[in-house]
Amino acid sequence: MHEALKPWTPSRQNPWDFDAAAHLWRRAGFGAPEHAVRATERQSPADAVARIVDGPARDTPRDELESIYESVLGTGSADGLRAWLVSRMVRCEHQLREKLALFWHGHFATSLLKVRHVPWMARQYRLFLDHALGPFAMLLGEITRDPAMIRWLDNETNRKGHANENYGRELFELFTLGEGNYTEKDIQEAARAFTGWHILNDRFHLSRTLHDDGTKTVLGRTGRFGGADICRIALEEEACGLFLARKLLAFFVHPHPDADVVAGFGELLRHSGLDTRTALKHLFGSRLFFAKETRRALVKSPLEYVVGTARSLGIKLDAPAAVPELRSMGQDLLAPPNVKGWPGHTHWINTATWLARVNAARKLTQDFRGAGDLEDHARVLLGRPLPDSERDRLVQSGAGKRDLAHALLSLPEAHLA
Repeated sequence: MHEALKPWTPSRQNPWDFDAAAHLWRRAGFGAPEHAVRATERQSPADAVARIVDGPARDTPRDELESIYESVLGTGSADGLRAWLVSRMVRCEHQLREKLALFWHGHFATSLLKVRHVPWMARQYRLFLDHALGPFAMLLGEITRDPAMIRWLDNETNRKGHANENYGRELFELFTLGEGNYTEKDIQEAARAFTGWHILNDRFHLSRTLHDDGTKTVLGRTGRFGGADICRIALEEEACGLFLARKLLAFFVHPHPDADVVAGFGELLRHSGLDTRTALKHLFGSRLFFAKETRRALVKSPLEYVVGTARSLGIKLDAPAAVPELRSMGQDLLAPPNVKGWPGHTHWINTATWLARVNAARKLTQDFRGAGDLEDHARVLLGRPLPDSERDRLVQSGAGKRDLAHALLSLPEAHLA
């Protein structure tokens, strides 16, 4: 096992303290208020990781939001569905599940702008929620049969004798293997395996008359393969573990993970059967995750910034109003910019989106009357105590807590996870 992936042992130079606990909440979730970070600090690191990964036995806010799910879909409003999903991120207690669903949404990037069917997009996002923490094979199998994905990558036109290569190409390039680990012939043969994978009455339907059941050779294997066989073959490739490892590390740890660390984490993923829960529980307890250079190394996405602020400061977020603000910051939920999803990290920040973030911070804090002092809020949001000089400057920026909170949120560090 790579040294960086071995279990972390706190030390005098790198202790298990408030800042380390806050770091865990920001990365394995969106953030937590001061009292929750303090409670986590009182646990051992291993217990804290297990609690965050496994989640509570009962997630009451989730149950409350589930009770209105059908009525949300009944409106047919795309922004209504977006607001419902944002509300989940802010309120649900199992934060990692919500954050992983967002990760999978970017990984299997599908846009409502082409699908044009709100219930299908809702159903797809529920797949990400239901299978967020579990075997990747199960999620891949479900997404391959998902109507929104079939529409998004044009598999409705994929039929015997006229194979459409879109899904086969993205399955290898963006979902499982990454560029350079397959050939054009592999794509062509895989496309034949997905012929007849269509939609009927809003559900997946395999048309036997339109399916090519002939012999195919894919990734060095030959047989009368169907779509499920192609998924299985891709999952068995060593490149699949490496590809997923790199993406998970870039999302949760560092935007440019070391190649040797990727190899080590890829091996760990393969040994776990590509089980996300097992792999992340190990990763969140590793030396790499708690290393000083790992902290504040990621730029928050708009959702991480807005949702994390609401959770950390105990702000009651107006989710419907947040949807257009998130869009102005560059993250239109359910509408990634292309099949590769959002590029992330420093791509989130430019002159237009920075102004939108500052304006969003003003709206978030306009009614802020939170308990605690400036130091508490700074430790939660920034991951460090405030130097006296900075404290004095912030205090001078306004007399009320609202102004102080807005000033904190406008600091560059408030946009780093």
